[in-house]
Amino acid sequence: MTAKTAKAGSWRKALPRRLAELRRTTERSVRKGLDETLDLLPPVPRKVLKRLTANVDRARDDLEKTGNRLVAEARKRAERFAEDMQKRVESSVGPLMNRLDVASRKDVDRLQRRLHELERRIHSHGHASPPA
Repeated sequence: MTAKTAKAGSWRKALPRRLAELRRTTERSVRKGLDETLDLLPPVPRKVLKRLTANVDRARDDLEKTGNRLVAEARKRAERFAEDMQKRVESSVGPLMNRLDVASRKDVDRLQRRLHELERRIHSHGHASPPA
């Protein structure tokens, strides 16, 4: 690997980490600024704003959980659909392969093992090796 590609590869690996670190730092700064601003408010509006912030955080968490659940559900549905389609294709192609009298992979492997066994027996009895 050249120095140029190594540098590009390390940059690509470092960028997601740097962005995550930047996000955490920004969130901390925003949270600190919000808390400082809340401390400047009188008690009643401060309590209302804190309650609103807590409700927004709860709603965000709920939406995130719902989104994750929906993604997982969609993935499971897609997997079931793919399995169903594979079974349908196999059930359609199997009879066609039998009608066309095409050897399956299993048949070819079995015949290949049998051929190797016969060749081994011929060579073990001292017969001449077959021409290549």
